[in-house]
Amino acid sequence: MSRLIVFEGPDGVGKSTLALWFADQLRETGTDSVLLSFPGREPGTLGHHVYELHHNPPRFGIEDLASASLQLLHVAAHIDAIERRIKPLLASGKTVVLDRFWWSTYVYGLIGGVSRDVLERMIELERRVWEPLRPDRLLHISRESPLRNEPPDLWPLWRTAYEELAHRESEFYPVVTIVNDKSIQTAQERILTTV
Repeated sequence: MSRLIVFEGPDGVGKSTLALWFADQLRETGTDSVLLSFPGREPGTLGHHVYELHHNPPRFGIEDLASASLQLLHVAAHIDAIERRIKPLLASGKTVVLDRFWWSTYVYGLIGGVSRDVLERMIELERRVWEPLRPDRLLHISRESPLRNEPPDLWPLWRTAYEELAHRESEFYPVVTIVNDKSIQTAQERILTTV
């Protein structure tokens, strides 16, 4: 039986580490699963190209990108991954563990200065591509403070925006907040009892 399990949360909460661990746990118990990340880090994909462009624009001869255009590139990479990878994997019966969802586009765009209206329209496009799929479970990973050095002026804004989304989106699919403030093993135990 295929499932879509999403890990979300701001940078520095241990989200990617937990997603990787969870995908390994599924494989060890015999679940046919694939770990993917948004926008994507698989070479030869649009997501990988957008990831590289996001983190090193000068490499591509670009001095700077408007925040809205950067988020729209992320949406394009997501749509490509949904159509080419995620939907076919789920249709074949695999479980997809997804590191990030459209939530990150929304949060980082909003805090980066993109208007809420523009972001909502971008996300609506991505939501339509997802249809009729929704996460079977979205694990919102949270912490009081980041695990690594994140911008101290942005961290509380990211955290609050994710909390607001978790509350709002829980009306549409199961959202569980996993607080990762103790040992990594504690967070892992919480995940196993939740999923």
